[in-house]
This record gives sequence, C-alpha cells and structure tokens, in this order.
Amino acid sequence: MIIFLREKFIAQIFMWVIAIVFVVGSILLYSGSGGQGDGTEEEVVLKIQSLEVSRGNFEKMVSDQLQSRRNQQYGGEPDEKNIQNEIIDFLVRRAIEGSAKISDAEVERYIRSDSGRVQTYNQYEGFGVAELYKQNIRQQLSSTLLRDNIQGLELVTDIEAEQAFRLESEKAKVKYIEFRHSDYTSNVKVDDAEAEQYFQENKVKYKNEEQINVKFIRVNPEEFVTQTDIENYYTQNQSEFTTPEVVKARHILKNLPNDATDEEKAEIKTAAEELLKTVNAELASGASFADLAKTHSEGPSGANGGALRGGNPNLPPGDYFARGDMVKPFEETCFDVLQPGEVSGLVETSFGYHIIKLEEKLQGSIKPFPEVENEIRGKVVKVVGVDKAKRVADDLLFDIEVEDFETAIGLETYKDLSLNVSETGFFEKDVVSIPIIGSKWNNQGLLEGLYDMEVGVINTIESKKYNGDVTGFYVAKILGKKPAAIPSFDDVKNQVIDDLRDIKAEELAMAAAQELVKQKADGESLDDLIKKYTVPEGESSDQKTVQESNLFNLTPGSSYVSGMGNSKEVMFAAFNMSVGDVKGPLAGDSSSYIIELTERVEADIELFAKDPTQKKERLKSLLQTKKQQAYDNWFASQKMIAKPWIHEDYR
Repeated sequence: MIIFLREKFIAQIFMWVIAIVFVVGSILLYSGSGGQGDGTEEEVVLKIQSLEVSRGNFEKMVSDQLQSRRNQQYGGEPDEKNIQNEIIDFLVRRAIEGSAKISDAEVERYIRSDSGRVQTYNQYEGFGVAELYKQNIRQQLSSTLLRDNIQGLELVTDIEAEQAFRLESEKAKVKYIEFRHSDYTSNVKVDDAEAEQYFQENKVKYKNEEQINVKFIRVNPEEFVTQTDIENYYTQNQSEFTTPEVVKARHILKNLPNDATDEEKAEIKTAAEELLKTVNAELASGASFADLAKTHSEGPSGANGGALRGGNPNLPPGDYFARGDMVKPFEETCFDVLQPGEVSGLVETSFGYHIIKLEEKLQGSIKPFPEVENEIRGKVVKVVGVDKAKRVADDLLFDIEVEDFETAIGLETYKDLSLNVSETGFFEKDVVSIPIIGSKWNNQGLLEGLYDMEVGVINTIESKKYNGDVTGFYVAKILGKKPAAIPSFDDVKNQVIDDLRDIKAEELAMAAAQELVKQKADGESLDDLIKKYTVPEGESSDQKTVQESNLFNLTPGSSYVSGMGNSKEVMFAAFNMSVGDVKGPLAGDSSSYIIELTERVEADIELFAKDPTQKKERLKSLLQTKKQQAYDNWFASQKMIAKPWIHEDYR
C-alpha cells in the first residue's frame, strides 16, 4: 500500500510515546517521587522497602487504569476498588521483584546483546528518556534472576508424573436422583421468633454501611435539544455527512531504492519500461492484471494482486481509497487521468515506477438525514443541550436556596420544563442501581458527589456515562445520613426470613433424600429405588427421575461434575465406589443427591509407560506448577517480611 511512509513513522512514534508515558509513570512511583500538588496530593499512601508512593501518584495511576479499561470496552463499568487492589499488588510485586542487585554493566551488556533492544534504546534516547528504558531493563533482569534462583531447585519425579496421568485419565459417570433445594422453599415456614433468634446469632451478616437519603431534581440535557436544532446542524455541516469520491485500483510496482544512484535509477527505469511492454502484451493475451501483479510487482500489495486500500475507516467496504491516501502522482493518475478499465503508462513516484489499472470510481454522496439523525442528536446534546442544562441547573440551585424545591420548579422560568422533585430514601454507596435515579454506570460521579455532601447542603452534581458523555445535572440536597451499623431486626426481617427459609429448604431436601435412602434394599439399583419415591403430601416438588452425568475427572480445586452440577461430595464419593454401588445423600451447592456409579474408566498405565510423550507432558506441566508455587511461596514470605504499609483509605 502506497500510504505515505511518514504517516507510518508518525503512527509508530505515537505508540512509542504511549509506552514511554506508562514507563515514566511507573518509574516516578518506584523512585518515590511525590505529586506536584500540595497537601493530600503528597501524602504517602503506600510504603514498601524503599518505595514510597504519594496519594497524587497513586490516584493518577488508578484514574488512568479506569479510563484505559473504559476505552477498551470491557464488560460493564470497571470496579475502582478492584483496580486499587490490583495496582497495590502490582507496586508491591515490583518493589520485591526489583530487589536484586543489578549493575549498570549488566544492564548495558543485556541491551547491547540484542539488535532489537539496541533499536528500542535508541528510540528512547531520541526522546531524551533513555534512563527510563534502562530502569525497566534493570527491573526485568532483577525479576528474572530472583525467579531463576528460587525455581531452579524444583524437581518432578516419575511417580508424580504417573499420579498426574492417573488423575487426568481416570473418569467416572453416575446416575443420580436430585433433590433441588428450591423445590422445598415454598413449604418452609419461618415464624418471627425463629427469624429473630437467627438474626441475633448472625448479626454481622446484616451490617449496613453508611446510608444517605437524597432529595433531588434532575435536569436532562436531551430535553434542551429540538428537532429544529438537529435539522439545522445537518444543513450547516454537510461536509461531515458527505462520503468522499473514491476509486478502486491495482498496480504493479518496480521498486526504486531511496539510496539509488543516477546510474541505477536509469537502469531501473529501463527495466520498468520493458516490464510495461510485457504487461501490456500479457493483458492483450487475456491475462488478468491481478495475476500479473502477483507475478511482477515488487510492492507489498503484490501478494494481494496489487489491490490498494486507503486508511480512512469511513470508506466503503472493499479496496477503495480517497484523495490524500496516496502519493500525488499516483492519486492524480487514478482520479484525474484514468477511466475505469484503463491501464496507465509508467507513473513515477518516490517509491518507484507504477503500472496502474483503475477498476472503479465512485462519486461522493451525502448521507440522507434519517440515516444520521440519531448521530446528530448526540452531537447537539453535547454541544447545546449540556450547556443549556448546566445553566438551568445553576439557576435552579439559586432559586431552591431562596425558596424550596417545590416552589422553585413552579416558577415561570421552569414551567415549560419536565422537572420533578424526587426522594431516594436511604441507600448505601455500594449499589448497582441508585433508587429512583437508576444505574450508577450511567451516572458516574453522582454517588461520589452525594456522599461528599453534608446533611442540609444543596449542590449541583454532574453525572456522566463511562465514555465521559454528560447524562444530567442533579440539584440535590442530603436529607439525612445513617452511619454504618447493624440494623434492628425489624429493618431486615424479610431478608432474615428469606435466608432462614433457604437454609431450611436445604435441610428438607437433604432429609427427603435421606428418607429415600432408608428405603433402599441391599443390592437395589437407583432405577428400582426411584420407584419407591412418592411426593410428600402438601409438597410442590415434582416426581423424581433418574438422571445421568457425563464422564468427569477427580479435579483438584473443582467441585463441578459435568452434566450434573457442583458437588464436592459427589465427586469424591464417585472415585471411592464400585460400579453398581449406590450412595447418598450427598450435599451439593444447590441440591442434594443420591448417586449410583455406572461407569469407571481406569488410567491406561501401559500407555503411560510406552509413550514417552505422556510422561514428558506431565513432567513439564508439573514442573511449571511447582516452580510457580515455589515462587509464590517465596513472594508471600518476602511480602510478610517487608510488611507493606497501606493507607487505611485503600485497604
């Protein structure tokens, strides 16, 4: 593709600068540099070994990471507390992993030992920040040295490899009768006395965090944008909605090196002239231009049949380009000289000599208004609606302070606006949906602003979407605050009853399973046992059936039984039974079970002994796991020794 090389270089520089900005931020933190502000900005919030991190630097890192994840459009709004914890862990790890002594000479040798690293160093040096690159290399070498020393002593025996093979290869399958907890919930009775006793024994479970009650009026920017505003924007900004004139072309390039001498240039031009004759002759014989480009072109697009595409993402689908995408002589030939289907003579550019075939030319067009109406609405809301809504909210704040909420919205100034006074009731900060208002993700900044206000204070708070678009202005007053406390039983009575009902339903499910197990005769199968089950009178659960799982492993750290559900008891019991055995009741996460082992697949130890790859794969996997565990244990011990101090705001 013949897009300007300088544009590629600028793009590369842009990526380098992004990387450097990240490195600079990290190094500033590790060197203990404080923020540029005063007061709390410079307050130390993390100490580990020689590292001290200021509040300003820490919050900048959190803010940058939040914005980065929003830009990458991960699922939902990123959790700020999780990001704080991740960054603390990251900083602690960097401090510990950077504790090995690495000399300047070792850093220099490492950089000079690889041409790629030398090139990167030179790029950093060009920006005047070569020392940052060295610091990152020092950190990398320190981490590698520590890992190698700690992990180097780990070994895996053949017996361990065989045990791993057995665990992976041995499988079981069971038939089961399921007693779902939810089937018994409706039959559970919980009286107030039982619920209150349970509450007294489990008070901490029901502790409330700080709560606030808010009176507010929302001023919506969208209400200040009219259809006329949208239509006027479309009329006055036609260029925004005009697709450019585009062409589709292929080319065959005879490359001209940048350092070619005059003599070499003459030779290349002569060769290009001969190539033109060859191409024209082969085209006349019925050859396709695309095939000729694959054979003769020395440009990168040759493999694609000489097809070209511009860099504008708004171009039509396919290999089109617009004016400005290509170097001038190439562009002029395509747009001003050739007609679709024509092949050019030699066209000289800084890249060499081109033979161009113009395949298609599309004239520019204006997108119809209905197609772009919603897009324009969003733009006008940002430009006009937000500004008008802000002014109204500020005026409303003044009028409420003079009068009150209800009187203010009745004033002549606001009579044509859809303003309502609402009250949230008490709620905690850690909510997904703010009462009356809605999702906190579409009202970012609102919770923080409300919780910073004192009782009786009236203020205007701006709320935003995750992408920064303003969603509204809230003129709000804090009517009351409740400190974090364990509520009274009456306040959480319904929740306590629900919790206790779930516990009792689980007990009933287990008891029902136990009752059926008691009826089992010696040697009786699950299919025979199920015939003895009858739905107890007054219960809503359906008649039970015998179901079957898939084959599953005895998987360390997991309780999932394929085709059945989560139950550690079922998983472990199955591998301690013989085919035909019936066992139960066994507890699961959401059900109780009676099971019968129907199939057992034993490990093929002969395969393990004969096939060396089986042992090799297990040895490799186990060694990696052991090394990681050794390093994790070492790191945990170092963290305990270092005793990182973290400010209470971020614990």
